[in-house]
Amino acid sequence: MALSKEQQERSREILLEKRSSLAKQVERLAKDAAESTEATENSKSPLSSAENASDTYEQDFAFMSMESEEDLLRKVDRALTRIRENTYGTCEECQQAINPERLEALPWATMCVKCQELEERGLRRRSDDLEFEMEDDNEEALIGDDKDRA
Repeated sequence: MALSKEQQERSREILLEKRSSLAKQVERLAKDAAESTEATENSKSPLSSAENASDTYEQDFAFMSMESEEDLLRKVDRALTRIRENTYGTCEECQQAINPERLEALPWATMCVKCQELEERGLRRRSDDLEFEMEDDNEEALIGDDKDRA
């Protein structure tokens, strides 16, 4: 079932709000990481190894959080592009309609539940991935076993 114009507009509004929130969060995390790095570099007192480890952990956590938020921001942008291109709500893998309830919960979803599950289990490759697709749940790669078959 395709999404109505009202559902698409509602998703668009939600995505725009999420995008704004994420952009602010990424900016704040980048500022925090830069300030933490600068404070560590400009410290006049020698740091103990515990203080150094704590500062490094905080910097790493800020950078990982920022990367995670940036990834979600890219997904939101992709969903907004799909709305503009009139492909929003269609699974990128099987071309079937994505359940509106799924899009309500996860407006940046690009796949239906079935295709998403297959991808997460490693049984389907994304069209933008270079990995191979496994046809059968029980299929295994037999690395090195083909040399005896010659």
